Amino acid sequence: MSVDAFFRRLVWLGLVASLLLTACGAPSGPTVAGSPTTGNPQTPPSPEAGGTSGTVPAPDDAIARVGEEFILRRDFDRLYLPGADPQNLIDQMIDVELVVQAALAEGATVDEATIDSQVEQLRLAQAGGDEAQFLTFLQDNNIADEEELRRLLRRDYLIEQMLLKHTTAEQVRARHILVAATPEEAESRKATAEAILAELQGGADFAALARARSDDPGSAAQGGDLGWAPRGVYVEPFEEAVFSMQPGELRLVQTDFGWHIIEVTEGPEVRSFTDRALLETQAGQEAFSATFLPWVAELRSSAEAAGKIEILVDVATLTQQ
Repeated sequence: MSVDAFFRRLVWLGLVASLLLTACGAPSGPTVAGSPTTGNPQTPPSPEAGGTSGTVPAPDDAIARVGEEFILRRDFDRLYLPGADPQNLIDQMIDVELVVQAALAEGATVDEATIDSQVEQLRLAQAGGDEAQFLTFLQDNNIADEEELRRLLRRDYLIEQMLLKHTTAEQVRARHILVAATPEEAESRKATAEAILAELQGGADFAALARARSDDPGSAAQGGDLGWAPRGVYVEPFEEAVFSMQPGELRLVQTDFGWHIIEVTEGPEVRSFTDRALLETQAGQEAFSATFLPWVAELRSSAEAAGKIEILVDVATLTQQ
C-alpha cells in the first residue's frame, strides 16, 4: 500500500486539505487532514481512559469511544460515501484518533503560527477576508466554524509529525560538487573534476567550493548538502557510492549528469524521515509499509487489549435513511 493510498484509507487527505490546496496552492506546513473528534488536540488524553462510565461523558451524537475521546455521528456522515462499508469508515476514524493520541503522548506540539497562516490563506482566498462569507464557506463544506477548522488543522499537523517520525529506513547524508557533462563531454570535463577533488584533499573548504563551482543549482547554495535520503532517490552510480562510503571520505563518481565529487557527512544509518517529499519515492513508500503501518496496527492492538475502543451504536443503522 502506498503512502497516498493509506492517507485515502484513513481519510487523511480529506476535506480541510482539499480546501487549502484548492484555495491557496500548497500551504506552508503539513496539509493532511484528520477526521475530527470532540477533544482538544492540544490536551493529551488521560492514560487512565476508561469506558463510557469514565470521567468524560459521551456526547449525544457519539458513535464510538477511543480512550476518552469520541467519534461523532456528524463527522461520520460528512465522510461516508454511499455504498461503502460503514464499519470500515469507523475503523479508519479510530485509527486516525489513535495516531493523534499517540502524538500527544509522545510530546508532539503544534506550531500555532502555521495554523494561523493556513486559516488566513483560506479566509483571504475564499472570502476576501470577510468573516460572514468565510463562515458561510466553512459551513457549506460541513465545517461548523473557524474553531473546528483550527482543530482539524492541528490534528493534521500532529499526524504529519507521526508519519515522519514512525517511518524509518536506512539513510545517508551527503554533499556533492557537480561538474556537469554530457556523456560526450565526460572525458574533457574529468580534469576539472579531478582538480576540485585535489583541492578538497588538500584541505579546501567543501561548502565554499560547492557554492562557487558546483553546477547543481539545487544544492550549491547549501554548500552542496543534499540532506538525508534513503535508497532509491539517487541515480545508481551515485547511490552505490554514498551507501558504501564512510563519513569524511571523498570520491569522484560519474553519472549521466557529469562528474560528482562526493563526501558522505553522516550515516548510513536507520533513522526517521525528515522530508515528506521523500515518502513519495519508491524507497519511502516501502519504508512506510514496512514501518509506519505496523506501528499503527500496534497502536490499534494495544488500545483494543486495554479496552480503550468501544462502538456505541448499531453500525448498521448509521447508513439507514
